[in-house]
Amino acid sequence: MARGHRSRQAAGLPCSLLPLLLLLLLSPTCSSAADEYDYYSWQSDNFHNGRFYTKQPQCVDIPADVRLCHNVGYKKMRLPNLLDHETMPEVKQQAGSWVPLLAKRCHGDTQVFLCSLFAPVCLDRPIYPCRSLCEAVRDSCAPVMETYGFPWPEMLTCDKFPIDNDLCIPMQFSGNPATPPT
Repeated sequence: MARGHRSRQAAGLPCSLLPLLLLLLLSPTCSSAADEYDYYSWQSDNFHNGRFYTKQPQCVDIPADVRLCHNVGYKKMRLPNLLDHETMPEVKQQAGSWVPLLAKRCHGDTQVFLCSLFAPVCLDRPIYPCRSLCEAVRDSCAPVMETYGFPWPEMLTCDKFPIDNDLCIPMQFSGNPATPPT
C-alpha cells in the first residue's frame, strides 16, 4: 500500500483524484462527447465576452419543451446563447426555472427579455436586450421574486446590457406592465 501511495505522489496526483481520472479515461461517453467538439482554435467567432467556446455558434429550432420561449415569435435560436449555455439540455434546465415568473405577469416584456437571453434570435451576431428593457422587467418582477425568497440574479445585472440604441432589443409593452398570458 505504501508503495502505491508513493507512485501516486510521484505522479503529482492526490489519491482522491485517481478514481475520478480513471473513470473519465475509461468512460465511453467522454470520448463520444469529445468527438462533437472541435479542437481549440483561436478564431474570433469562438471567443465571446471573455469566454472561449469549442463549438461554433449555430442556429437551432426552439424545442417545444422550452416552454419559456416556445411562442416568442421566432422559431430558431442561437446556441451558445447569451447566458453562456452551450447545450440544449442546459438551456432547457435553466429556462424552465423562469416559467413560473411568466405566470405572475409582473411585466409585459418579461418573456421577451428572458428569451432574448435564453433563446436569442438567430442572426449573424448576437443582439442583447437594451438596458432599459432589463431595468423595466427587473423593477416590476424583482419584488415579486423577492416575496418568494428569490433575489434578482447576478447574471441579469442590467448594467451589463447596452444602453438603448438600434442594436439592442427595446421595450415593447411600455404602456402595459402585465405579462400577456402564455
